[in-house]
Parts: sequence; C-alpha cells; structure tokens
Amino acid sequence: MKGVPLQALRKAIGAPKDTDIEVCLVDKFRRVDPGKFSGTFFNRVRGVTGVEFAFRDEAVSLPPTRMIAANLSFERAYERFLGKRGIREKEFLTKGRLRAFSATQYLLLSGHDNEPVELFRGSPAVEPDRSGYRERAAALADGIGRWMLANLTSGGALPYKYWPSRGDVSPADNAIRRFLATAALLRYGNRSGRKEIGEAGLRNLRYNLSRYFRNIGNGCGAIVEGDVAKLGAAAVAGLAILECPAPQEFDGALALLAAGVGSLEHDGHGFRTFFFPQARDGENWNFYSGEALLFQAELARRQSAHAPTVERCAAAFERCRARHYRNRNPAFVPWHTQACASLFARTGRREFADFVFEMNDWLLPMQQWEGLAPDLRGRFYNPERPEFGPPHAASTGAYLEGMADAASLAGALGDRARESAYERVLQRGLRSLRQLQFRDERDAFYVARKSRALGALRTEAYDNAIRVDSAAHALAAAVKILWPMEFGRFESIRKTPLEA
Repeated sequence: MKGVPLQALRKAIGAPKDTDIEVCLVDKFRRVDPGKFSGTFFNRVRGVTGVEFAFRDEAVSLPPTRMIAANLSFERAYERFLGKRGIREKEFLTKGRLRAFSATQYLLLSGHDNEPVELFRGSPAVEPDRSGYRERAAALADGIGRWMLANLTSGGALPYKYWPSRGDVSPADNAIRRFLATAALLRYGNRSGRKEIGEAGLRNLRYNLSRYFRNIGNGCGAIVEGDVAKLGAAAVAGLAILECPAPQEFDGALALLAAGVGSLEHDGHGFRTFFFPQARDGENWNFYSGEALLFQAELARRQSAHAPTVERCAAAFERCRARHYRNRNPAFVPWHTQACASLFARTGRREFADFVFEMNDWLLPMQQWEGLAPDLRGRFYNPERPEFGPPHAASTGAYLEGMADAASLAGALGDRARESAYERVLQRGLRSLRQLQFRDERDAFYVARKSRALGALRTEAYDNAIRVDSAAHALAAAVKILWPMEFGRFESIRKTPLEA
C-alpha cells in the first residue's frame, strides 16, 4: 500500500479495533544475484533485511518481521519457496530473481494507533544506560523469575527448550542446564527473600535430583543421562544443593556428589570430565573443570563437612591454570573466575585474585560494541576466532556471572580502574540480555502463548528459541550484580602458605 499514514492504516485495511497490526515500511529494493545468496542473506541481517523471491510471473516477499516471528532462516525460506513450487535450484539460479530490501518496522497496538511503537528486528531497542544498570539487573531478574514461576509444572519441572513461534516444547534435554536454572532460582529466592521463588527452586531441585541423581558406587554420586555422566552436571547439581536454605534434606546426595567430583581430580589436567563413557573424557574441559573447582571452592568457603582441603583446591587450580595457559579459551574464564573469587574469599591469597584479573582483562576485547547493529551490542563474540563459539544469550550471561565477581573483587581490593572497566562490561552486557528478553507484549506480539515466553530470553536477536540455561545464566548474573559477593576486609593480604 502506498500513501497511507500509519494512523489511518487500521481503517484502510479494515482491521478490528482489538487487533494489533505489524507494519513494515519498505525503504528500497536491490537486485541480488541468486548465485550470491549467502553473501547477502545471513544471520546477522535476519530481521533487518527482507527477501523477495520471484520466478516467472510469481513474486513472494518476506518482510524482516516475518522472518523473526516465524524464526525463519533465509536458507529455510529459500528451500520452502523452491519446494512448494517444485523448482530445482539450478533452474532458479538461471531464471529466478532475488531482491533484498530494508524496512522500518512498527507495531500498532489496539487502541493506540496514534502512538506507533518502532521496532528494530521485531523488538523495541534497549538503549545503553550507564546510570541505572542495577535497576536493569533487577528488571531482568524479576522477568526471569516470573517466567520460571509461570512455567514450572506441578511436579517441579521447567521446560528445557521452547519454540515460541511454534508453541512447542523441544524434546531435547540437558541436565547441566536444568540444574543451572535450579541453582539460579534458589539463589534468587535466598537473596531476594521472595518465598514463592525459593519454594519453586526447592520443587525444581527435588524434581531434577529424582530424575538424574544416581549413586554410582564407591561412595560416589553422579548426574546420569542415559549412559552418560558428566563432571559438570555433578558439580552444578552440588552447587544447587548448596543454595538450599535448609540443605539437610539433601545432605546424603551432597556427600556423594562431592565425593564423585573429587574422584575425577587429575594430576595432569586438574579434572577428568566424564564419569562415563570414558571415550568422552576430556570433552568440554574448559566448562566442566571450572564448574568442578567452583563446587569444591564453595564447599570450602561455606566450611561444609564434605569440603576438600584448601590445599586440594589450590592444587587443582594450579593444574587448571597451567592447562589454560597452553590453550586459552574464553569458555574457561567465567567458571574459573567464580571459583578463584570463592577461594580468595576463603583464603585471602593474592594469586587467586591476580588470576581473576588476568583472565577478565584478557576477555574484555571479546565483548562487541562499536560498529555493530544496536540490538547486538554488548554480546560476546570474536569473529576472528569462530572456534570459540557463536554469540548466544547463555554465553553472555555466563561471562557476566564471572565479570560480576571480578568487579566485586576489584572493588574490595581498591582497584578502581579495573572495577570501572568491569562495570562497563556489566552495563553493556545487561543491555544485550534485556534486548533478548521477552519483556512485554511488544517483544512478544507474534507469540500465541505469551505466558510461555514473557520473561524468558531469546537465544539471539535473530533466533527466538528459548532455552532454560539462557535464563539461568542471566538470572545468576543479575543476582551477583544486585547482591555482590563479599570478601571482607583486606588491610593485609596473606602471601604465606595456604591454611589447612
């Protein structure tokens, strides 16, 4: 349609008063060589660039908001166009026509035609805010908490993965990520004092333990999924138990998990990573070694009866640090940051703090900001090192968890320059996470079952799939920002041998 003002659009198309209208105002079309499809249509422009397929006398346009609402990749849209019409790709390459176009996006909410909501990639843009980032953390946590409460089943389960566009729960599963959500929910309940959050976390813990926890013999416990038992799963389950306000109910499981994690200590690598199958041992070392060390450090900091000695923790730390130096990977940083912060809080030994600063200083350039689309700014990704992994809400949340402890530690030690640098990372990262959150009906205008989505986080700005670990890491980071870790007073930092 041409020449119709937004305010008059409802009447022009005959839309009912109680209907929301999604609008794309096309800027300009440009021809694209079909043989260069992937060079124009790729993930980073999904939701910003529209595509028009034409063959013979038929043309189909997919506006940017449609790609977001349907969670549709350009490749899948191309396949569908060809498949529905029985067109061979070779034939389209010679006879078909492609055009790309940009479009300004608006949402006309019912009753508010004179107040169009401008969207960017199908969502209102979240602006940077240096002054109120703790308020942003509080809003992030509140939304995630409401989503978890709304989606917790009577038996205590949370959905692992949900597709808002389809309204379906994915059959995929991952115990580590489920226990991450348990730990975050319990921690949020403890710190906020919200009874309903704490009770939900307790129900979720009972559900997950009953489903996955097993006594595997020799005094050891593990989290078992089919024929697989991972070090990281045992460690994160243990961390969740430690967040219980009254952990006595789970003391037997905690003892077995502590012993299980301890049984995978390794003189060369710090930790082995799988109880079984042994063929997979060594996989995911950057993640699992940090989760294990954090669990042991927290047992020691809380002076649990099941804690290893500080010397054992320090020995594992030194082995992990040495292996990290041989092959640095950013996935190592957030978990080992939290572990070292916990060990510093327990011992006051400076080498733990120094390694926290070294790791996070190295990580700083991975956060993207300048030269990026406004809704992508604040995420973590190194395009020059794609082997480090794609940008993802869960990884941004995880990096912020570690960075929050690093900022608190820098503040406790009077390192104002680092504290300021790390807080800037937190501010920018929170902008990214809030951008990915289904905050209200404007973000979820295309979602039929809004209660399944509101408060949760999309995987990326151009991928609306919801995963429980994205919510878990973001919630855990927000909690650390709102209730920073305490390190006590450090008039003199011990440099003497570790305590027993």
